[in-house]
Order: sequence, then structure tokens, then C-alpha cells
Amino acid sequence: MIDKFLENLSDYPFLYLLSNSKIGLEKEALRVDKYGTISYKMHPLHFGASLTNKFITTDYSEALIEVVTPPCNSHEEAINYLENIIGFVYRNLNDEYLWPASMPCIIAGDRSIPIAYYGTSNAARMKTTYRRGLGNRYGRIMQVISGIHFNYSFSNEFWKSYKSFKKSNKSIKDFKSDQYFCIARNLLRNDWIILYLFGCSPAVCKSYLSGKETDMESFDEYTYFEKYATSLRMGDIGYQNNVEEDMGVHIDYNSIENYSKSLEKAISTSSKEYEKIGVHSEGYYKQINSNTLQIENEYYSSVRPKPDSGIEKRPSKALIENGVDYIELRSIDNNIFLNNGIDICQMHFIELLIIYCLFYPDSKISDDEYFEIKDNLKKVAHNGRNNETCLKVGERNLKINIAVKTLLDSLMEIAKIMDKITGDKNIYEKCILEQKKKINDNKILPSNFMLNEMKNKGMTFYELCMENIWRQKKYFDEMKRDDDIIQILQEETHKSILKKNELENKSGESYEDYIKKYFK
Repeated sequence: MIDKFLENLSDYPFLYLLSNSKIGLEKEALRVDKYGTISYKMHPLHFGASLTNKFITTDYSEALIEVVTPPCNSHEEAINYLENIIGFVYRNLNDEYLWPASMPCIIAGDRSIPIAYYGTSNAARMKTTYRRGLGNRYGRIMQVISGIHFNYSFSNEFWKSYKSFKKSNKSIKDFKSDQYFCIARNLLRNDWIILYLFGCSPAVCKSYLSGKETDMESFDEYTYFEKYATSLRMGDIGYQNNVEEDMGVHIDYNSIENYSKSLEKAISTSSKEYEKIGVHSEGYYKQINSNTLQIENEYYSSVRPKPDSGIEKRPSKALIENGVDYIELRSIDNNIFLNNGIDICQMHFIELLIIYCLFYPDSKISDDEYFEIKDNLKKVAHNGRNNETCLKVGERNLKINIAVKTLLDSLMEIAKIMDKITGDKNIYEKCILEQKKKINDNKILPSNFMLNEMKNKGMTFYELCMENIWRQKKYFDEMKRDDDIIQILQEETHKSILKKNELENKSGESYEDYIKKYFK
């Protein structure tokens, strides 16, 4: 199908509507003091209420700040929004800084990490309870890894035109959902290339392991690394649920119904392991429940089909009732050498990959392929820069450089289409050509570049990160502000406090009843 698109664009009017897509970014970063130690200060009041502010919130830890752009009409608008939110954060931090890397430093054990506090309302208490449960299940240290999420949605006009092209009799809601799940499956199959091209976490501070045994090598007295790693964040020491075959967590991406059903099963099936933790004792909740997943968000997947963020329902329920609204890619490391952690070229690439995943022939994911996908991701995370690494691509076993080249060649076809549609002077094609350079010279891969910088400068992981902290701080202190965005952020700060207070002043149901109602 992709080849046919190139023959005559006028035959496929829906292609011109690709330029109407929306892009959003989310970036996590730890607040640290001038020594690079995790901050123990509360979330600054200048940012409003973390519970209700839609632009500036917290993730697992009180110190793990998360900034969120709205859906934007272009890559430039999204990166400008992100940059201005980060700049706003920096101007309102008092003797604190944003850690630039995905892997944290310096950590004095599990209990040194403060869990996020959102207030006294039932919604706030549930968010804190959930995080306490994560800490009890997986340890707090894993939860302070940070990254970037890329959100993408096609316009309704595109879906209507594409539905007509596909001659589908389904409702627009069901058609959209089916196609987004097609994208999700193909993204899972090809997500490894994000780690290869953009992974930037080949090393980690030894304090992260807290004295645990490891197969990683010592880079120096204070740093562990893996020689060919691209993204340890996405590997064995990063985000992961307990071994899925043991815990019964196997989320089915083969349809929206199967996806929601498997999530529902996981959040309603008790786990013997988590029963040992207990739910409530000594006057506080240790976790929301003892089920395989407390809530849907506990499932650590690099790809999530998402409902409209404005719908106040559990994700699995919202998906069934309202359909998929956008796709979220979560496998992106913070690049310490980029002020925003990501740049426009990388955003162009991810967009091309998503479009490719829509148009590429799709099939259901079998149980065997499910574990092949996980194995590919792990191989690239730990050994991606070793040209002898082989990946399972369809029915073939390909050396990683061949697999990368094959996929980039296919993405080039999409790039040519996008350049013709947007008239952007080959910006998409140039993006793919930049990535192709990395095949023959993997020294320019971010993961390799980081290790070479540490080696050439005689720096530990910690020292390299601190060097980039000062550089980024200077950049955001001196950047030109977008006054319109700053005004929006200031207004949201005020609104969020009012919303939080309103929730806390509500009388009525107990916390226990609130939890029951949430899962009803």
C-alpha cells in the first residue's frame, strides 16, 4: 500500500490530512539540590496544585516533576510550549535544578525518595496510596527514573477520509479505535528502533543499585555501565512489572475489547505476592488493593492507546465507552545534551514511525510474538550497539544494523510523502538521512556519545550530568519567553489551587467508599 501512495498522491486525499495531526509532549525530571541529591522540598507553590494543574504536576515522587504540553498543531509549537514550561519551572525554583538524565543520581536508598503528596481530598489520597503501593511492590528507586512521552492523534477529518478509503462500515469511533490498535501493535513491534537511535542511558550511578549484585561493568568508582547498552532505562534495571508469566500480567493488544478486558482482569485478580504486603495496617494504606495491578496505569508498557484525557473514568472503561483518542509512546530517554531532552528532528522521526505503523500491514500478536517483542526490546536496551546483535523481525533473524537499515528505508517512503504534503523542503527526508548516518558511525548515537564524553573528559556519570545541569540552567535563565504561554501557565497555577481547595472542601463519602465507587 505504501508504494502505491507514492505513485499518485492525488488518488489518496486522506494523505493531505496528515498535516492536521496533533502532537503533545510530557517530560519528567527530578528536582535536585546543587549537589545532585534528590530534593526533600515540597512541590513549589509557584506551580499551583500538582493534583489539578494540567501543565505542571508530579509523577511518583514529590521531587519528580512532570511538565505537560497541550495538544499542539506542529512540532515547533509543541517544543516551544515544552521549552516555556521548563523555563517557567526553572524561574520558580529556589536553589534547585532539574536532573537532565533519565537515570537518577544520588540516591541514599529506597527511603530517601519522598512519595508525591497531593492533598487531603479522596482523589489526592488515592494518588498517594497508589504510589505507596508501587514503592512496596517494586521499590521506590525504580519509580524515579524519568523520560519523555510523545502523544499523537490524527484529525477527525483524516479518520473520516481514511474510513471512506478503507470502505469500512464501522462507526467512526470503532474505526478509529481499530486503527489506533493497529498502530499500537506495530509500534510495539518496532519500538526497539527508538532505543537504538535515541537511547541515552547506557550508564548509571552506582547508588542506584544500592549495593545489589549486578552484571554491569564498573566505568569508574561511582558509575556502572554496559559496553553496548543504549537505554538501561528500558532494560532489566528500569521500568518493568514483575515477571509477567509468573504474575499473570499479559495485556492483550489485539483489540480494544481484549485490551480493556485483560486490564480489568489484572486490576480485579488478587495476587498472593501482594497479599503478603497487606492493604491497610497501622492506620494507613500500604496499597490500593492486593490485585495484580492496583489500577490500569501500573502496567508499564512503552505504548498506550489513550482515551480523551478530559473523560473522568477509569482508562479501560473510557476506552470501551468513548474509544481511543490518541496514542502515547513512552520509550523515549531524556537526552542530557538537549535542553528540552528531545528535539524536533526526533519528533519528526517518531511521527513518521507512527504513520508507518498505521499503513504497514498489521496482524494480531500471538503469544510467541509477544515475548519476541519483549526480547527484541531487551536486546537493544542492553546490547544495541553490538553489530552482532540479532533481532527477530517477522520470520527473519536480522543483524541489528540490517534491521535498522530496512526499517529506515521504509520510513524514507513515508518521509517523501510527508515532505510533498507539507512542502517542508525535505525536512522529513533529511531527518531519516540523519538517522542513517548512525548505522555506519554509531559513535554519534546518543548512548555512545555519552560514554565517549565521560571517557574523554574523565568524568563520572554524575559529573557529566552536573556539567549539563549548569549548561541547561544558563540556557533557561537566558531564553526568550513566550508571554502568551507564560500567562496561560500563571492562570492555570491559580485555577489549580482553587480546584484542589474545592475538592478538599467537599463533604460526603468516605475514602473507603470513594475507592469502591472508583472500581464499580
